[in-house]
Amino acid sequence: MNQVREIAQEFKKGMGVLAEALPQTIPAMVGFMGAAAKDGALTYREKELVAIGVALYTRCPECIVVHCQKALDAGCTRDEILEAAGMAMVFDGGPVLASSATLLLQCLDEFTKK
Repeated sequence: MNQVREIAQEFKKGMGVLAEALPQTIPAMVGFMGAAAKDGALTYREKELVAIGVALYTRCPECIVVHCQKALDAGCTRDEILEAAGMAMVFDGGPVLASSATLLLQCLDEFTKK
């Protein structure tokens, strides 16, 4: 299986385990994340671009994979996602460049396969 899809699958599996182990905490966290992501002054689509930048800045592989997929599902283009990555590079330079040149590009390639 592709590394990107493995990360996504392991994250989903782990969330299920945590939801069972922490039945009050994880659903509350998921609800909070869902509420924060809803359209407001920014659209869900725009918020996913912000999430891409933050995921890259924090160098969280699971976050990069999940939010790349969500951004694409929300209708973001490859160019928009790469521009969000470029803004994250402004704030954290080389480490964001490295994650963008590897995992982010792998995600874009994998999730846009026909």
